[in-house]
Amino acid sequence: MKQKDEYENYVEHPRYGKRPRITGLNPKTDYLKVFIHWHSGESCRIPDTAVKANLTKQTPATVPVTHYFDVKRSCCDCDKPFIFFAEEQKHWYEELGFGLDSDCVRCPLCRKRQQGLARKRELYEELFHLVERNEEQNLEMADCCLTLIEDEVFHPRQTERVRMLLNRIPEDHRSSRVYADLMSRLLEIENKGEQAG
Repeated sequence: MKQKDEYENYVEHPRYGKRPRITGLNPKTDYLKVFIHWHSGESCRIPDTAVKANLTKQTPATVPVTHYFDVKRSCCDCDKPFIFFAEEQKHWYEELGFGLDSDCVRCPLCRKRQQGLARKRELYEELFHLVERNEEQNLEMADCCLTLIEDEVFHPRQTERVRMLLNRIPEDHRSSRVYADLMSRLLEIENKGEQAG
C-alpha cells in the first residue's frame, strides 16, 4: 500500500518545490548560542531542514536568528498549505533586507497574484495622471481597472470609468479583439452587480 505524501497538496514554490529540503541540521534553541526565528515554533517547524544564518547580513535586531528552518504555513488568501523554506528566509532576511519581524503569510501563487495586482494598480495610477491618453493607453487603463475590480481591489462602481474609457475608442476600432474582450469583461461584472443587487 502506497504511503500518503503529507506534502502532496502543498502549493509548489517555483524554485524550492513543495516538499521540505532536508539538510540534516536540526539545532535546538539554546539561549546562549542558538536562536530560532519566532515564527518557527515547534508546531510548524520541519525537523532536519535548518540552514545556518549569516548574522552580519541580517538587519540589526534585538535577537538575531542563527538558523532558519522550513516551516509549514497556511495562506491567508487561499487557505492552502505551503512551506516557507529556510533558504527562502535566508534570501529574505539576508539578501533582500527584510526585518526579522516579517513573516510570509501568502503562498507563492497568491504572492505572485498580489505583486501582479500591485503592478496593475501602479500602471493604472500612471495612466490616470496623464493629461492626454492615446487609444492604446485608454485600452490599457481599462484593462487595469477591470482587473482591479475583478480582484476586489476597486469597487464595482469603477465600471463607469471603464465604460467611459471604452467610449473614447473610435467606432471603426471597436471591432478589435482587445476591445471586444474588455467589453465582455465589463458586461460580465455589470451583470453580476445587477444579479447581486
